[in-house]
Amino acid sequence: MDKITSNYLGQSMRKLNIPNDLVLFLSGTSCVGKTSVAHLLLKIVPEFRNISEMDIVRTVARSILGDMSIISAAINSDIFSKYLPLFKSTKDGDYRVFKQQAEFFIDPIRAIVRRQQSRKIPTIIEGINIIPSLYFIEDRPIDGFNHNILFVNLYLSDEIEHCQRRAHRCKEREYLDSEEDILNKVKKIRKNKNEELHQECCSLGERVNNVFSIDTVDK
Repeated sequence: MDKITSNYLGQSMRKLNIPNDLVLFLSGTSCVGKTSVAHLLLKIVPEFRNISEMDIVRTVARSILGDMSIISAAINSDIFSKYLPLFKSTKDGDYRVFKQQAEFFIDPIRAIVRRQQSRKIPTIIEGINIIPSLYFIEDRPIDGFNHNILFVNLYLSDEIEHCQRRAHRCKEREYLDSEEDILNKVKKIRKNKNEELHQECCSLGERVNNVFSIDTVDK
């Protein structure tokens, strides 16, 4: 699944002779293979650098607090608690709320894109808080995202496989989720994010040439 997807992307990029300021966004809900695909792409195209979900969160934290050194001191402050719900509820909110929260990440991601492109470093940015449609207005890219930007949304069509991947992650990270917990969480994210994000990306991809949605089901 992830290897097939990443090999396809990697071979395509090799054929295209990727520019040194390309930024590839990997979006998608939890357990669809974003990090796995990113890591495999790094092996296929070693020139890439990867920016993960946590890297984005750290950038957001800097923008909120100004300096990472004061995060621990501010953990109980009104400033920090004002933004904490963004990180607590993103995974379980409905798609409308999910999009509202994702908007908060646009400016920090824009800063990352500008930095990487100015340094001529081809970059993969992956995370659940990336929604490609938010980076377009009337099918035109917003400022900072109009040069050598590629959005690839990862979608998983099979619910059983989604549950299996979630169970594997829980075991790997020593989560205590029961089978029922896993099934309920997967059903919720599939209804609220997986399907709607896929349909939205497919629709947008028919109108612009740099947005795609790929099914990562194990074939």
